[in-house]
Order: sequence, then structure tokens, then C-alpha cells
Amino acid sequence: MTTAFPLLSLPDKALVLVAGCMKYTEIVLFSLASNKTKEVVKSLNLSVKHVSVTIKDIIRILFDTDDDSPSSMVWSFYPREDNAGHEPIPVYMPACVSVASVRDIVTQQNLMKYQNPGRSIREWVDHAQYIFSIDKIGCLSFKNETCQFDWISLKNVFGKIDISMLVFNELCSLKCAQLAVRHFSSARCVTAFCSSFNDPSGYRNILIQNFDALVLGYEDMSLKIGLDDLLLMNSKKISIQSETLTDKMINQFLKHWIEGSNPRMEKAHFNFVNNQIVTKETILKGLQYQGMLLDEVNVNEQNKEVYYIFRRDGTAGLISIERDDQENVVHFRIF
Repeated sequence: MTTAFPLLSLPDKALVLVAGCMKYTEIVLFSLASNKTKEVVKSLNLSVKHVSVTIKDIIRILFDTDDDSPSSMVWSFYPREDNAGHEPIPVYMPACVSVASVRDIVTQQNLMKYQNPGRSIREWVDHAQYIFSIDKIGCLSFKNETCQFDWISLKNVFGKIDISMLVFNELCSLKCAQLAVRHFSSARCVTAFCSSFNDPSGYRNILIQNFDALVLGYEDMSLKIGLDDLLLMNSKKISIQSETLTDKMINQFLKHWIEGSNPRMEKAHFNFVNNQIVTKETILKGLQYQGMLLDEVNVNEQNKEVYYIFRRDGTAGLISIERDDQENVVHFRIF
């Protein structure tokens, strides 16, 4: 019969060697044992490339979600059964926590829940930020129709870290999205893949924001985008997938751009759906343009057509029309 080995009594150098042989999920649990083990893990200079957070009934933090990455993990925070009451409620103190690889989450295998060692979710976030040198959250995603949490409480948990993108999908309501944009105003990008965004007239205050990127539309949406909506957009990069997009609308949009509209825009991506016919003749009608050879603009695909147009102030814009059996896409890039 073997006896337990007093791991924490090892010298620091030995602890570093032991920790260096652990999986990331094991390292997280090891780092929670004491301040000493936390500093040992910190000394390994481990890092994660991408961190995202999903807000549903259960709050989850996802690290490097590529299945093959050794740092691929999901931290899930489960509320107590008595964590109820009239919404909104404060972000809860977890009853238990699971730390698992993304692969295990997908296969629903090797999932272990641990009793929460008295840490709030804010303290878990601080801990992750410290041991992995995290400086930003890649995306904060809302999936429920309403956010059950008090927004000030939620901001106190996640708002102290730079948030790159807000993502609204599944059942997220427009009201929930509007509140998220208001309370996490430092987010530089917004992506909406939910039906509550089908009618842009309800969120024109979002269209005019100075985002780095605005992404609207998905195959399960029925986004009704119009020319006026496109002209309101003030983001550097816009990506639109809509059943109401037409090549005539893009032609009108480009004519407005030539006259000075959308001054912050650097890139635009227009994805046409329902096998809509897109012709270069309609897109370029009435425009002065120059055709380009594909190798002049480092485009290798044979199914792309590339053209230059110019704004009144001399700024160049590159139009590329891409066609395949699945979809028609128009890209527009400003130089």
C-alpha cells in the first residue's frame, strides 16, 4: 500500500517541474491549492490566446476553444439551487465549478464538478487573469432572451477587462442587446446572429456607433437590411448577410460612398442569400471603374472579379465579386 506524497512540501523548483508536466485543467486546480502554488503556476509563463465568456443560466469562460490546443478549456460556474428570485439578480456565488477541456465538453465525458472553494466569479476571473496573463476577453456572448443578472453586477465581474466583441445569438432579445451595448460601451465590435435583429429600424442607435466592426446576419436570420441602414453604419468594418440585399442596392451604396458617405469604413462584406443573382453590370452601373488582373491584387481564386473605383477625394476602393455554387459575395476594401 502506498502513502500519499506531500506534494506541497517539495522545493519550489521541484514544484515548477511537476506543474510543468500537468495538463492545463490540472494546472488550474493545482494553482488554487495555495498562494505558493498560484505563484508556481504564474512562474511557468503560461498563456492563452483567446478568452470568451457566455452568459446564460450558467456562466462559462472558454479558453482557446480549438479542440487540439493544450490550453483548450471551459470553466463552468453552477449556481446554488436557492439562487433564485425576481430578476435581475446579482451574479451568483457558484455552488460548484467544472474545469474541463473543450473536447470533454463536446463529448460529455470526463466532466467533473468541484465544490466551489468560496470564490466569487469575479475572483475566478481575477485568478485566470493573473496565472495566464490575460489582458482582454475576446467576446462576451449573450444567448438568453433576457439577461437574468443585474447589469451593474455583471459589469463589476467582467467590465474591468478589455472586451473586444459583444455577440448576440440564439434567443437574445433586442432589449438585452441594447443593455449590453450600453453597459459594456468599451467593446469595439458587435456581432448579431439572432432574429431580434431582423428589423434594423429598432437599433439604428447601434448602426451609427463608431465600432471597429459590425457583423449582422446569419443563415437562420431574416435580416431586412435597406440602403438607408447601410448608409447609417459608421463602423470601420461591416459584414452583412441579408435576404434583402441586392446588387442594385450595392450599386447605390457605392455611389454614395464616392460622394463621401461612410467615411470611417475600411472594409465591407456583403453576402447574398437565396441564390440571388448578382451581376457586375448592375453593381458597376454608372460607376467609373478600372478592371484589375487578379495577380495585381494578390487574389488567386479564379472565380473573383476585381475592380477599382475612386472617391471624389481620390481615395481608392477595391471591389471584388466572388461567386460559387453556395453563395455570391461582394467585398469592398478602401485604401
